[in-house]
Amino acid sequence: MARRFCIYYYFQENGAYLQQFVNSLPHSLIVATDTLANLPPQLNSEVDVVLLEYQENNPKLDRWIEKIASERQSPPIFLYLKEINTANLWKALRLGVKECLAFPIQEEEFKQALERIQPHTLTDEELVEPTRLISFLGCKGGVGTTFLTANLAYIMAHEHQKRLLVVDLDLRYGQLIYFFNARPQYNIINALENWERMDSSYLQSLLYLYGSNLYLLAAPSRPEESEAVTPNHLEKILRYLKNMRFFSMILVDTGQRVDEVIMKALEVSDKTILVTTSSIPALSNAKKLLELLPRLGLEEAGLELLVNAWQQKKDLDLPEIADFLGREVTYAVQHDPGEVDRSINEGKPLAETAPSNKVCHDLGVIAVKILGVPEAKDGFFSRLFNRLRGKG
Repeated sequence: MARRFCIYYYFQENGAYLQQFVNSLPHSLIVATDTLANLPPQLNSEVDVVLLEYQENNPKLDRWIEKIASERQSPPIFLYLKEINTANLWKALRLGVKECLAFPIQEEEFKQALERIQPHTLTDEELVEPTRLISFLGCKGGVGTTFLTANLAYIMAHEHQKRLLVVDLDLRYGQLIYFFNARPQYNIINALENWERMDSSYLQSLLYLYGSNLYLLAAPSRPEESEAVTPNHLEKILRYLKNMRFFSMILVDTGQRVDEVIMKALEVSDKTILVTTSSIPALSNAKKLLELLPRLGLEEAGLELLVNAWQQKKDLDLPEIADFLGREVTYAVQHDPGEVDRSINEGKPLAETAPSNKVCHDLGVIAVKILGVPEAKDGFFSRLFNRLRGKG
């Protein structure tokens, strides 16, 4: 089915360019085109996208955009601007615009923008299951918390066809976007600044879509902006996301800091996965955290332990790690720095660049356990993991 566009322009040559661009796209149809002087009071419900040349210092146009964007049944608005900067991006966001474009429009970026506006009407069936929120907490820097969060989310979204959201709560130095080579226009700060007009459609417009099922809420773009995120703000956002019931699961990368904001995330979580490696510094930090979290009243968060980058023949075995930490090892992921580093540097999940890699097999087992998907009895990886834990 063709995607239907309305085009409104200020300069005739820009209108001609936008029409030419849309006509060059497959499965696209222009159903209306006119000048900004003839904007309709309402938009045809048969329109899928409004492509509009933006005119600066035009309060009437701003009011029209805001009115149309606030109407539940209105199609999304894409602005075409002379240039894109932080000021006009934030203004567009406040008005309710979905995307901003500048000359020359890049076809691939435009197609990605269209993918991000897939219809988001929830069915009764989708609303049945509550959204689960799982936080990944690193015991120290460099243990692979962000890698694990990104790749588990990709596996759940891509292989199990679950709608997933990943939230980057490493608020000062968030790195999650680089694991998807993502360049999101918006981040968690934009959600806070426009909280008074928050609804599910607006919140989804702030998210970056990777593929068809995986969404990302990015960390602030500058370290100093992290101070704007308070525990109260974060709780509102996370609970709102859970109550939407749009996502099957929300995975939160908390980084390795345990401050008041992260404590609030752990409190809201249904499960917390503490990530460590088998190195002495990492295990020492993990032990301290395992002793600290219950004192902070966070033991109820379904705390589980994941040993990352584990080498069977070189490291402590899993029962020895469990004895040292006083807690059973729930998950283990093998060590393969070459492939892992390559995927990170390429900005793609390892499950996309090397799906048969042993690390991906381990992550696949973890994804199945977290999702609660029935797994085949006596599977190879299940038998291996149980044997390494001393159960077989």
